[in-house]
Amino acid sequence: MPFPALLIPLIFWTAIAAFSSWAVSRALPLRASHTITINAPVEKVWELVSDPQRVAEWNEHIVYARPKDKIAAGTRLIMKAKHPEAPHLNARLRPQIEVFEPNTEVTWKAKIIAPWVLSVSDSTTLRAVDENHTEVTQAMAFSGFLSPGVPFLTSIENIKETSNKKLKALLEA
Repeated sequence: MPFPALLIPLIFWTAIAAFSSWAVSRALPLRASHTITINAPVEKVWELVSDPQRVAEWNEHIVYARPKDKIAAGTRLIMKAKHPEAPHLNARLRPQIEVFEPNTEVTWKAKIIAPWVLSVSDSTTLRAVDENHTEVTQAMAFSGFLSPGVPFLTSIENIKETSNKKLKALLEA
């Protein structure tokens, strides 16, 4: 069989695998989240979670984050993140803040390769339980046709739990 004829089944099965991966990523988004109640008013919690330069103090996988401009929806950040299972693996990202609602939510999204290949969204949502208690939910979601290949969902859940505990410790100290 000539060499080009061998490429036809390879191309066919590669296309099937890519389509299957895309279909799974649409049906089963890769998402992890953790919620905690902090003994602090929502304004005090917001002050800390909305400051990108302090994110590394409480967010387990962020090495640093710096805004390119005033913090608002649409602002780009310069960020360095570490892999949850291999801390020596770092990624430099340029996420964009998608949601910035004072005392409520901050969400950023970054493409890791290209948005349709692999991207990540990270959000921190606040809800006032009463005047001295705030419920904080941190969530991370991967999308794109390579997202089913992201094998560390359990680690992300652990990161969100640890980050929430650090945030609680900082605010209740």
